[in-house]
Amino acid sequence: MKVFKKLASVILAVSLMVPMISTVVFAADGILMFSDPSTKVGENVKIDLVVQSGGETVGDVSVNMTYDASVLEFVSGDGFTADGSGALTYQGSGSGAELRSTVTFRALKATNTTLSVDTSTATLSSGETLNLEQGSSAITVAAADDGTTSVEPSSEGSSTTTESTDITVSVNGQDYKFSEAFTTTDIPEGYSETKMTFNGEERKFVSNDAGISLGFLVDGSGTGKFFLFDTDNATFLPFAQLDVSETTSLILLNDVDSVKLPKEYQQVELTVQDQQFPAWSNPENSRYYVIYAMNTRTGEKSMYQYDTEDETYQYFTAPVVKEEKTEAGGFVGKLGQFMAEKTMVVLVVVALIILLLLILMIVFAVKLVHRNQELDDLYDEYDIPFGDEKEDKSSAQKNTSKGVKDKNVYEEDYDDLDDYEYDDDYDDIDDYDDINDYDDDYDDIDDYDYDADELEMPETVPSKKKRKSKKSSDTDSFNIDFVDL
Repeated sequence: MKVFKKLASVILAVSLMVPMISTVVFAADGILMFSDPSTKVGENVKIDLVVQSGGETVGDVSVNMTYDASVLEFVSGDGFTADGSGALTYQGSGSGAELRSTVTFRALKATNTTLSVDTSTATLSSGETLNLEQGSSAITVAAADDGTTSVEPSSEGSSTTTESTDITVSVNGQDYKFSEAFTTTDIPEGYSETKMTFNGEERKFVSNDAGISLGFLVDGSGTGKFFLFDTDNATFLPFAQLDVSETTSLILLNDVDSVKLPKEYQQVELTVQDQQFPAWSNPENSRYYVIYAMNTRTGEKSMYQYDTEDETYQYFTAPVVKEEKTEAGGFVGKLGQFMAEKTMVVLVVVALIILLLLILMIVFAVKLVHRNQELDDLYDEYDIPFGDEKEDKSSAQKNTSKGVKDKNVYEEDYDDLDDYEYDDDYDDIDDYDDINDYDDDYDDIDDYDYDADELEMPETVPSKKKRKSKKSSDTDSFNIDFVDL
């Protein structure tokens, strides 16, 4: 009997232990903590909310908090909701062993205050309950630089909004309303209120010593913030200011055309303070990015290198791009480089030269036509033969000269008659008794016309007297028949 009692006691003990083991296995401990920032009256202050699970992935988290609405004014925060009376609620989910989110307040009064947790619930991604050890945030608010110890909430100051809020401006495709309802506490550090001409009237802006101007725009939900104002074309650009030192900040710019980098650099999008800006990735090391920004101290626009690990910024000088082509030296190389750089100028000069040559050709052609007409009139007036007539005359003169030349040849032949040997049959002088009769006939030879070309060599030798008479005769042409002696 005693044995059964002991066995029943053991079974009962084991049964009682099962719920306890289940509770231990399906529950985990975590921590909910906050940052303890310091700020000044009129400035914004950010408080970090952090949930840690101790190793496992954090699931859904819900936290109910309270704050002093007379000291802090809720501004914004992802997952945060405020009722304006001091109640603040957070709803979010984690993706790792730690969940982190940030809430922004505006300090209204110089004092010390606390952000406290009323209730909180959390689970792990597996569905297990996460028991949170709750913390709180201690905020220290000091007086403003000008000694101001308190300011009015911006929600009360919004009633001073003027008609200028009806002015609609567009920034990256989103519409905003221009507003002058910002207070001194909304102005970023290093800027002061000023007046500028916008939309035909003098309106409230802020600017710094470097001449950088900001305008206040309100979105559709009523949230207002400053945007960079381009005074050259009266447009607004996203505004994000990065502090790199106590005296210098960088304002990111969207001016892509002003960035000259080697083609190896790839353009990407960089998110800074909920705004998108262009950046360029380093081809050799993905740790670095190149951004284009304006220095708030000097107003100079240039490129900077951002170190993603150290979260620092350094002035960046773009590497020189090496040209693949080797330029020709000397005059030819300089000429080619000039033509490549000044292509439009070269084309204009060439066109002008061609036009000038065309005009000169037309002028010369007109002058040539006029000259030919004047020469024709001159030939007609003075009866001057043209080229063909002169050629015919020259041919005639050549033919005449040829006839004279042939005549001289025949005369030379007659001169050679002195060497002629007479036949023995004529030794007897008596056979020549009647020669005088023939001389008389030859004396009248001038009365005959002959053609030098038709002159034939006599078969018998004429006397010297007759030859001499022939030489002294007129040069006119005549025909003669020689008598065989």
